[in-house]
Amino acid sequence: MRVVVAGALLALTLGVSSCSQDPGETVTNTTVAGAAERDRSVTATQLLETTRWPAEFDLVPLSPTALRQLQNSILGDVELARSVSDVAAAGLMREAKAFGAVLLIGVADPVVGNMSFVEGLRQAVFDEPSSSRWGPLVGWISSSNGEILAMLPIGPVIVFATTESRTDLDLVLIPLVERFIDYSAN
Repeated sequence: MRVVVAGALLALTLGVSSCSQDPGETVTNTTVAGAAERDRSVTATQLLETTRWPAEFDLVPLSPTALRQLQNSILGDVELARSVSDVAAAGLMREAKAFGAVLLIGVADPVVGNMSFVEGLRQAVFDEPSSSRWGPLVGWISSSNGEILAMLPIGPVIVFATTESRTDLDLVLIPLVERFIDYSAN
């Protein structure tokens, strides 16, 4: 699982530098598995597309190459792919400059083998993570090569975000948490 997640994060980081430059485009997403009946929980795609983002930055779709790399790295592990309901990803730009990326993974089956999906990802991604809080939710944070990476379980969606600073990371994660709370209350 560590190789799969490492590949996904590499593709996400590379995707930041190859974001589409047209902020007016729709964020590209992929549905992995369709549900026979409507699930009332929020999906990764819904969470990404309906969040009210700060005015100072734009979400832009990843380039087709970066998106393909991301999908292949996540869905390359059959056991992991069975647990994923959908995937959504976008680059983050401010003043026409890329400053981060966000990856949301919808989880249909919270247990893979004998391990929780979230715990498996956390162990695969972080060697020594620090706990951190965004609103009422707790996730993990780590820094490497001048970038900050966070993982935050938001209901049935696991969010990975990478930015250059903790302030930028908060600007990305807090609106997602607020949108999930709004969605859950309705």
